[in-house]
Amino acid sequence: MPILPIKGILFPGAKTKMVIDDSSYKAMISYCIQQDTGLCVCMERRAQESGTTAEAAEPSNIGTSARILQVSEMDNGSLHVELAGISRISLLSYRHGSRYMVGQFKYLPDLDDSVPPPLIDEALALSSEIWSFISPTQARPQIPTEPEALSYWIAAHVPFSVAAQQELLELRTTRTRLSKEVSLVRHLIDRIRSEQIM
Repeated sequence: MPILPIKGILFPGAKTKMVIDDSSYKAMISYCIQQDTGLCVCMERRAQESGTTAEAAEPSNIGTSARILQVSEMDNGSLHVELAGISRISLLSYRHGSRYMVGQFKYLPDLDDSVPPPLIDEALALSSEIWSFISPTQARPQIPTEPEALSYWIAAHVPFSVAAQQELLELRTTRTRLSKEVSLVRHLIDRIRSEQIM
């Protein structure tokens, strides 16, 4: 499957829009549309090549399979693309093809782990509260109540760092992810409140 490395993180259940002007990635998008296939979206990491100062883009090992929802061509020839995250994946191998990276992967569902109802309730409450801080002029969206979907919603909508988002994507259980998010959101809310007081 084609691999699209990006600067951020795409989570299962989330959508993202981007502008693509690189000819290789435009060819990738064209291929996915023609073949009606998805692609792997992975955070781009920069790795120094051995013995040189040049940097090469590599995909993170854990990413998200995605489908193309919409593509439109802009006046300058760039593509405006909307993607939807489907499932978490683990790259088994990848190589640089003639124009873009392709790889083999396996789906990586969360491991079975019961999520205590109080944790779900706290995550929902904090999600609603943080939304009122980060988007005070927008109506609160429908927040999913199913634990795994909720964990990915929080990861996608709360302004965590890209490194923190990648860490959340890599966690193997919903319970662990929600617990980590509750801690992060609490800290973020406390920081916002202290800044408002100052």
